[in-house]
Order: sequence, then C-alpha cells, then structure tokens
Amino acid sequence: MTRALFIPPLLLAAALAGCPSSGPSNEDGGVDPLHCEVREDCQIPGQICTTDHRCADCESSGECRLKEECRIDADAGTQRCELREGWGTECETNSDCTAGQWCMQGLCTPEDQVRLCPNGTNEECLQHERCNTVNLVCEEDLGCTSDFDCSALEVCNVGLHSCVPKCTPETAAQVCAGGEKCVDEHCVQCASNEECGLGLLCDPAGRCVAKARCYQDRDCKVPLVCYQQTGQCVEKPPPCVSDENCAPDERCNVGTGKCVPRDCQPDRFEPDDDVSQAKSLTPGLFTGLTLCQNDVDYYVFTLSRGDQLGVNVEADPFAENTFTTAVQDSSGRTLAAGKLLTSYVAPTPDNYYVVITTTDKYQPYDVNFLLSRGIPCDDDTWEPNDLPGQPTELNSSGLVDGVICPQDRDHFSLALPAGKGVTATLTDYDSGKGLLRLCLLNGASETCSDDPQAPTVSAPAADVGGKTVLLRVDAPDERTSNTYTIEVQVQ
Repeated sequence: MTRALFIPPLLLAAALAGCPSSGPSNEDGGVDPLHCEVREDCQIPGQICTTDHRCADCESSGECRLKEECRIDADAGTQRCELREGWGTECETNSDCTAGQWCMQGLCTPEDQVRLCPNGTNEECLQHERCNTVNLVCEEDLGCTSDFDCSALEVCNVGLHSCVPKCTPETAAQVCAGGEKCVDEHCVQCASNEECGLGLLCDPAGRCVAKARCYQDRDCKVPLVCYQQTGQCVEKPPPCVSDENCAPDERCNVGTGKCVPRDCQPDRFEPDDDVSQAKSLTPGLFTGLTLCQNDVDYYVFTLSRGDQLGVNVEADPFAENTFTTAVQDSSGRTLAAGKLLTSYVAPTPDNYYVVITTTDKYQPYDVNFLLSRGIPCDDDTWEPNDLPGQPTELNSSGLVDGVICPQDRDHFSLALPAGKGVTATLTDYDSGKGLLRLCLLNGASETCSDDPQAPTVSAPAADVGGKTVLLRVDAPDERTSNTYTIEVQVQ
C-alpha cells in the first residue's frame, strides 16, 4: 500500500517554485556538468542536487540524507554532506556482518556494544533512540524524511522531521492534542493559511505560527543550530554550565559540558546488578552507561596469571567522591578499589569482577577497560583475613609468615591469658621493598608502630590480660607488595 505524505502548502509552494526552467545543455550546446536530476548525477561527492537541478554545496543538514549532516571545510572553502558521527555504510542488515555482530547505524558492532529491541518497539530503547525494526537494535533517533523512516503505527511529519502517531478521523480525539485535527493521518493545527488566525501562517509542520521557525538543526544553515525554545537559528552555544542551558527534560553534566537526560534510564547492559548477571566484556571503551539510584554495575573478565586489568571510569569530576570502582573475585572479596581508577594483576587464572557504584541517584559514565601484563602478587595461605571480622588465629608463641599485596590488610587474633601482656614484631621484612605497618587493636583502642624499619607494638598485662586482641599488618602505600614474619611474645 502506498503511504501518503502530508506536505502543507508553504512547503509545496517552495518545491514548485524550484521547478527547472532550462534543460541540461550549456551555452555551447554540450552537456552541462553541473546539471542534475538526482544527487547521484553530481560528480563531486557530498554535493546536493538543488531544486533548480544544479549540483551545489549544501547550506543546511536538511538538504542532506537523514544519516548525513552538512559539514563545513573551512580550509577547502566547501560545505558537503557527510555521514554523521557514529554512522556508516558498512552494512544494511545483520546478515552483512560476521557472527557475534549486529548492524547498528550502518556499522557492524559487537553485541556487547548494542542495545537490542527484540520486540521491535521504541519503548525498549533509551530516550533519543529508536528501534531499527529490520535489525532489532536501538539507534540514534535522527527523525525522518518520509513515512518509511517510521514504524507502522507512525507517520513522518516532515516539518518537525519527527515520526508522530498516525491518526484517523475516528481516533483523532485519542491521538491528537487539543486544538489539532487529523489530516491525511497527521495530527495538525492547520492544513492551509486560511485555517490560522489573522497574521498567522500554516508552517510545514502543520502549525500556526507568526513567522517561519526551526524545529531541528536540519532547518538551519550551517553552522547555526536551532534554539527550540524560540524557534530561531542561532550560533552554537558553548558547553552547558547549568541545567538552564539544557532542554526541560535534560540536565547539565558540568564535567563534560553536555546535556544528558534528566531522568535516569537503564543502560544497554542492564540487568547487571550482581555476579550472576555480570556482563562479560573485552578490553575497550564503553560509553553511554548509567548508574541509577541504588544501582550496582557488574562486569566480568576472564584473566590469566599476570594479566593486569586497568579500569578508568570517565564521569563528572565533581562527582568523583560519590563513585566506588572495585575489582572482586567470585566470592565477593575486594581485591582492589578506588573512586574512578583502579587496577589489579591476576595471580591465578579465573573470572574477576569489576563493580561500579555511586551514592548519587543518577550518574552517567563511560568506562575504559585496559589489559596489559604485570607482576602478580601471590596471597599467603591465611587469606581471606582482610577484615577485622575474619582474622587468622595465632597461638601465644611462634612465628607466622605472611604476604601483603597491593591494597591488602592482614588481621590476626590472639587470645591472651590473664595477667599477660604481648609484644609483636615484624621480622624477616625488607623495608627496601616497601614499608609495612603493624598495629595492635584492643577494642576501640589502636596502637601502631612508629618504626618503619622494624615495626613493633606491645601492650602491658594491665591493658590486655585475659582479652583477645587483634594485630593488623598493612602498608602506608597501597601499591606495596612485600613479605613478612610476625613474631609474638607473651609475657
């Protein structure tokens, strides 16, 4: 069935005014190289075929194809239609790509970088995205130039450059807004100037306006952009510095200077809120991710011994203190942690989990996973004893060998007889490989060694006799790896 295209009178008149008045020959009777019937007739890539059938540079992105924009080359003095950033011509359908890839925005894209819409609905995609119903992937919503860019239940309002709900005279009351009527399956205020008030015109979007206005950047001559609040083409504003610089449904990410959706929307990897749902990824940059309220994002990597996984979270720098980025093992033990940066060298082949959280209600972020080779630190046999609630028990005499790895803490418990005090010392410890610290914890009291070369702590019987105390070994520099021996003397 042929799909009708609604074109209000102003747009139709402009098109008729551009009809050719001469043929393709030049003054010498030869073929005019600038004459064209369609854009493909133009010999220079990126030029357009104007309404008077001449090949020329573009003036606005509205003269280009939907996936293109009119781009200025100041050095060459040209303005040509070029593919928008993030779009390509590598594929049209998923069958054009290799296994494990999807055709998204004309580019063969790995599955872990794609948000799918298996039911073919826009509701499965994020704000400012649409479902490509052929490939069932979410893509940037570029609007439309014809009904064929829209879903079966939509039509293209060419004035708005947007797909809008299709209406019929029977459904107009439910589909159209107040003051609108259904004309050729479009909800519009007007179909002609006569239907508007005195001094008003019916614009290409089917709206009564006092003067022509823009609805998208495509309506403006480059490098101007459309300021939708007034409908005027203006110079491109600087990066946003506050929410006032953004649309009502957006807020300003002052760290990036970009307007982002005001309401938090799950990213393409959700659900990925625990170990069982962790998203398996490969090293690389992943953009457009979000943390909503009480959200936790888990990513899993399979590492070999000596593999060093670096994690670089790119987010609003003013929100750095709200972030926690950790590397954990399958038991949930935190092996390394930071705010926006952390790294870990795997001592054994296994799955390792990157866990990213924020205390804010909503934070957008990008994350770059880097894989290199490093020197692993092998845990001692007492792990896990990183927390005061999971100490290794010591006897009242003898020696215990241990290892401190980066960001590691070792806790030991010692039950003392009544009337006995304790002295603990780190021996067989090479301070040149990294300084270690020894602390004694007696309830809420904490005493730490002040000699980094030969750490020693002690407590008299009057303070600790008949009690269980804790000994903690850690490093002032979280990057330190070193071995040690604890020698305990009860006296």
